[in-house]
Amino acid sequence: MKKLSLLCLAICAGVTMMAQDVTSNTSYHRSTLYIIPVVHALDSFAPEILNAAENMPFPDRYNDMRKGAKNQVVSLENKSSVKAVKDTAAHRQYDQFLEDNDVAKEIVKYWFNFDELKGFNTDRLSEEGMYDASELKKELAMGTLAGVVNLADAGDELISKSFVLVNDISYINHAERAAYASAVCDMIAAVGKSMQDVGNELSSSNTGIGLLDATLGLVGSASSLVGSFAELAGDLTKATNELLDIKGFAVCEATHLYQLDWNPEIQNTFYQQYYNEDGDQEKIFNFLADQETFRLKYIGTMPTTTNNATAFNAGKYSKMSQSEQILITCSRTMDDGINTLQNRFPDFRVYTPISDIVTDLKGKIIGVRAAIGMKEGVTLKKKYVIREMVFKNGKTTYKDIATGIKASDPVWDNRFAIAEQEAEEAAENGEEAKAALAADAPVGTIFKTKKSNLYKGLLLIEK
Repeated sequence: MKKLSLLCLAICAGVTMMAQDVTSNTSYHRSTLYIIPVVHALDSFAPEILNAAENMPFPDRYNDMRKGAKNQVVSLENKSSVKAVKDTAAHRQYDQFLEDNDVAKEIVKYWFNFDELKGFNTDRLSEEGMYDASELKKELAMGTLAGVVNLADAGDELISKSFVLVNDISYINHAERAAYASAVCDMIAAVGKSMQDVGNELSSSNTGIGLLDATLGLVGSASSLVGSFAELAGDLTKATNELLDIKGFAVCEATHLYQLDWNPEIQNTFYQQYYNEDGDQEKIFNFLADQETFRLKYIGTMPTTTNNATAFNAGKYSKMSQSEQILITCSRTMDDGINTLQNRFPDFRVYTPISDIVTDLKGKIIGVRAAIGMKEGVTLKKKYVIREMVFKNGKTTYKDIATGIKASDPVWDNRFAIAEQEAEEAAENGEEAKAALAADAPVGTIFKTKKSNLYKGLLLIEK
């Protein structure tokens, strides 16, 4: 675990969350996401992957504690394995490391402005959570969380919505996997095996995993013996030859998601035993010595292989430099992984404020616009809810305004570097004026609805 020492540098900066809404006049509570990329120093293109990991853009619907700084990257002195990255138990090494380095406690320190001489305060909570500072201080003076509305709400809406992502990036070497698959093809033709046997063979190999089943989709669930081994071998050989001809860079990224555990019992322990604003050295010492109370909850892992539709597209991508390809591929693959985690884990889903109300020529509402698109996984099939955040008597609640909302065609293409890519292609085709007009178009995707009681600043979230 010493090889993960760089992770300490990443965490010690602290973790933040919640920011003011930049697209409307309405403030809302945002979740925070702290991303820790993991790279493998013995991989091919290791320097380029490291550069990409440091410079991958941050998902802009979450609040970023880095504030534009480069990612702090963990570099392992080994070679990646796609099979290992796809192993759902691979998170355990990070579980222990995050615990050993008191990452959860670092998040608590951030939220309460911890100082080893002065203790704590609630300035950040009141500022970022739109809470009354004097009311928070009164509640803390009561000495317990029981029945306290503002602090309980701050815990639910702000502190507990602190997430950590450990993003393990594995390079997919097409040549190695294609060579392996070619050998399997020869074996099939010579000996004769069922498709299920071939699938098992590939799944048990570091070089074969993800080649035919994940990348080309040729190894399926068929378990019966194949009638013509020669025909099967020919099809597989053709597929591997196509794989060798792929232009571009492919990765598999395993995204491990964690969330701060901030339940009422932990909150009471913190407020009653440790919280102080007057530099009580006994309480401060006990807080620093506590190795049991504060922890992260492991939520889940999502292995994501480069999406050919977004990364191996024809045109400018294949003509870009290796560094550009690697940065684009790593960034888009990470976005895909985050989107899938949001689909699977409701707590990880985030709100997007409505930036415009869309009307027809008669002034009748026909939809709303929000600044999300392909990067956030928006499709024409997904359903969304429009909600209003109500902050009353120290408690945040959400009221549904419209449900079953779907996106209109076309979905905004806001994938990383797509604007630059399209601008280059437009210039090459002599379509600069058309590209300039498109660049001036309103940002975001239109979501269809005829509800009349809508206004800017309402919140959109996937159902």
